[in-house]
Amino acid sequence: MKRDQARTFQGAIALAACLLWQFGIQPVQLTGSALAPALAKVSGKNTKDPADKNTKLGKKLYEKGDYDGALDALLQASYFARNGYNPEAFYYLGLTYFAKGQDQKAVDALSKHCEQSIEKTGRGHLALARCYTRMKNYRKAQEEIGLAFRDTEFMDPLTREIHLANGINEDSAGHLNAALSSYREALGQYQRDWDNYEAWIRYSECLMKMKEWVKAHTSLQDMVKTRNPLIGIKYERVYLDIGICLLTKGNHQGAIEAWHRALEYDPNNKEVHLQLAMLFESERHLSSAMNEYKRFVACCGDEDKERVRQVEQRIATIEHKLASEAPPAPVQMQYNQEAARPQPPEDPLKNMPTDPGF
Repeated sequence: MKRDQARTFQGAIALAACLLWQFGIQPVQLTGSALAPALAKVSGKNTKDPADKNTKLGKKLYEKGDYDGALDALLQASYFARNGYNPEAFYYLGLTYFAKGQDQKAVDALSKHCEQSIEKTGRGHLALARCYTRMKNYRKAQEEIGLAFRDTEFMDPLTREIHLANGINEDSAGHLNAALSSYREALGQYQRDWDNYEAWIRYSECLMKMKEWVKAHTSLQDMVKTRNPLIGIKYERVYLDIGICLLTKGNHQGAIEAWHRALEYDPNNKEVHLQLAMLFESERHLSSAMNEYKRFVACCGDEDKERVRQVEQRIATIEHKLASEAPPAPVQMQYNQEAARPQPPEDPLKNMPTDPGF
């Protein structure tokens, strides 16, 4: 009986040793009948510390806007992670790729985050939805938004961000009524509490797309008057939109004043210069229009090559008109002025012959 118990005990020890070896742990050799303290030694290199260290560094660099540095650190974090398991690193890796405009790589990284995470992954699905929206895959974005709602508590502040993402997705797909509703959900029930700048400006611009100019103008005016802290508000964008609303109602002077106010916040706002140029050209103020068109071209980057080409054609047309309407040259002008000047009456005796003829 005792021999059978000893064999059973030895079998259990052997099984435990095999499991320890499988997970890379060196079992401690026991001597004597007493059990030694449960001391284990991990074989191989300790990769957890480098993975954690690079994850924290990558997150910090991402939040600072150093996306290249963040990318290097987060790729190192995923490399050092045992079995490639590092959901936090993959989350920030996805955000970094998204910030760099590499949407497919962002989707791949964020998908790994969602697969590996053992917690609710609302933020991961939200980030995926934003990727798919920018990739114009609106159906897939809608699916991710549904998953984000599922994995987020009802009262969690992230819920408002999901409503905003849903609004942007519907807006991009051309579903303006659905977008407007989602923006309102992101802002909240009562306007006195609205403090989300991005949701508010998109709500106002959605009204503009629906040609609800009066409602849009009122919303924009309320935005610049509110005392709520609108983090990241861009007043030049708000006043640009106010000017457009005023222009559509026929208030040209009000539009010009609003756009000049926008330039006080950002003198290099290309869209404001373009609006001013087109308005001045429509009013036949060609010199002012040409100056604004040139400012627009100076403020543009490589992404605006087509619009720059079109504007440069307008500038050439205006220069031709101004040249054709130019006043005469100074010498010719003086001659014309002298010709047009009233002449004194001619002396009747001036041309009479001096010789009496006899």
